[in-house]
Amino acid sequence: MAAEEVVFDVVEKILVRLDVKDIIRCKSVCKSWQSFISSPEFVKSHLRHAYKNDHDRDKIGHRRIGISQLFSNHEISLCANFMYMVGSCNGLVCISIRDAEIKVVNPSTRERRKLRTPDYQPVERLVTIRQVACLGFGYDASTDDYKVIAGFRDWVFEERTLFHVLTLKSSIWKVIGEVKYKNLSNRPGVLCGGALHYFMYAGKKKVIMSLDLSTEEFKEIPQPLQVEYDNAEDFFNQRLGVIVDEEDNECLCIYSFSSSLFGKKWVMKNNKWEPYNERRKYDIAHFFSSRRLVDSQNRTSFIYVHDYGRLVPSDGYSIGASLFVRSLVSPHPPGQPKELLEDSDDARSNTPKRKRKRKKFCKHKRALLS
Repeated sequence: MAAEEVVFDVVEKILVRLDVKDIIRCKSVCKSWQSFISSPEFVKSHLRHAYKNDHDRDKIGHRRIGISQLFSNHEISLCANFMYMVGSCNGLVCISIRDAEIKVVNPSTRERRKLRTPDYQPVERLVTIRQVACLGFGYDASTDDYKVIAGFRDWVFEERTLFHVLTLKSSIWKVIGEVKYKNLSNRPGVLCGGALHYFMYAGKKKVIMSLDLSTEEFKEIPQPLQVEYDNAEDFFNQRLGVIVDEEDNECLCIYSFSSSLFGKKWVMKNNKWEPYNERRKYDIAHFFSSRRLVDSQNRTSFIYVHDYGRLVPSDGYSIGASLFVRSLVSPHPPGQPKELLEDSDDARSNTPKRKRKRKKFCKHKRALLS
């Protein structure tokens, strides 16, 4: 028994360092490995190691994910083929499709989950194609749960936004509050420090509104007092993002999408805004996409994946893209059935043929350890 524990302890230290794709294949080794790899403890351990591994690189800042494949436009594309990027957190990506569906997917494991649509009245489509005024996605550490935020207005010119929240564990929408502002350009909330941040305005007044995901309370964040900020270009060209400072901390950032690579930027440190001192690093930008599959019975399904990524300047066009990490985190709470694609590695590992092999292999492993 002691020998088994020693061997498994070594195996655990090896598994936690593997890439997600290789770990999924390891689930087919035996039942004990499948159970261990699927456990919440191992998923969290692998997530911590993935973050640490990415941050320990000398010249690499973070991973980013977006729908724009080249990451070369002045503004990162958040919408393509009617698929709208809401946000990313701990390897999960939230998307909105054709304003009718909200999904949370893990493009590394190919798990996906379709969420209930919030009960709202659509905004007039003659003015905007989006029914929801703004969306957001993030992690609530106090409850160990993920939350989807949806804000909408009764009509397009209304300067009030009513916010709803849905947790992945409950799958129920509820109203959390209203703010007397409307969102800028229907952009999603920027996740930083456990809160979602939005540029909002009412008349000529512009504000940065923060929504704490744990307390579900709104707070207005003061804007920079520097003369350069007051004299900056039109407010509608300003964007929020996340950037890495000299101590490798994630900081909320204000930048101009029309000149994001060379334009003036401000970062928030210790609850104060200050001009950003450029520090040339590179992020790994991943392209998120969907692929249409048709089976032998002519049934259509979609697969959500990401590419291997490419290097982009960490203070350039990728600032507006969501931070990303490859993980085993599932969009389904423990105990709920998982929605997998038929051609995914995890789905194949659950076929009857694979189960018979796994049972035989388990006996073989026990014989070696005894």
